[in-house]
Amino acid sequence: MERYAKGFRRFSGFLILLNLAGFFLPLTGLTQEGYAPLRWSQFHYIKALLGRSLPCAGENTIPVTGTQTALVLCCMLLPVILSLAAGIWGIVGSPRQRGSSILIFMVLVLYLVLYGFLDTLWPDAQLTQTYIRGIACQACIAVSGCSGAFGILALISTPKKIKKVEKKIPQVQEIRQQQAEAKYSIMMEKAHQEPPKAKKPYVPGNPRGVMVGLSGVYAGAEIPMTDGEFIRLGRKNTNHLIFEDQIKVSREHCKIKWDAAEKKYIIYDYSNTGSFANGSHDCLPQNLNMPLEPGTVLAIGDDTNTFRLE
Repeated sequence: MERYAKGFRRFSGFLILLNLAGFFLPLTGLTQEGYAPLRWSQFHYIKALLGRSLPCAGENTIPVTGTQTALVLCCMLLPVILSLAAGIWGIVGSPRQRGSSILIFMVLVLYLVLYGFLDTLWPDAQLTQTYIRGIACQACIAVSGCSGAFGILALISTPKKIKKVEKKIPQVQEIRQQQAEAKYSIMMEKAHQEPPKAKKPYVPGNPRGVMVGLSGVYAGAEIPMTDGEFIRLGRKNTNHLIFEDQIKVSREHCKIKWDAAEKKYIIYDYSNTGSFANGSHDCLPQNLNMPLEPGTVLAIGDDTNTFRLE
């Protein structure tokens, strides 16, 4: 539908530009027995207005009244300007814009007013003289009317905007804040439960229940784990550790817990891309609890995101 609207709008613009040619067509005329007929266009009226006269006055000087001046300026000069603006706007403007159609109807109204009050622009006829309306008014009215009709078709065929239900889209800063809260929620819970402890370097054989990010999204982060509680990893924002835009990480990738009694980590993998231990090319068994020794380097999906289980 928008393609039709664009076509109607452009054709309407081309039509209204034809009024520029009507600016030079005969607007009024004088017939007299024994003399050649005289014709005056809108251009002649505007030019004569600068000399404060009317073109049909001939050699006689007839002062121009305020009504005649307003009629020439408002119903001859202004429609030309509006026709030019409406034509250009209709051709190059958006199919959804309505401004060109409004201007076209303004032009039509002005030419109808001009046609109705055209007899005020000529003096009283002398014997054997007759003042007549030329074809310019009728032509401009016809062109403006046709152009307005195509403008209406353009309005009818313009697709209506569907009012969508507004959904609150969080700002970038809010997203980053949410990610930061998700990333360190476990750390915060741990901090509330126990007083802060000084960081100790990892010593093999002395597990401490901490996941340390080696590379990827959580590189450099230390994630303390609560004994017996799983933490979930994946791209979906309902996980504890979120891997946004990491295509090798599944939406719900795996879950890991620390078993302090056994001094081991338990991973339950349910991903599409797998999890890998200690650089192995074979993924860990899926959909079952798999124990991992402290010191294991775990890769999530591929070696982009890796952790050491300490």
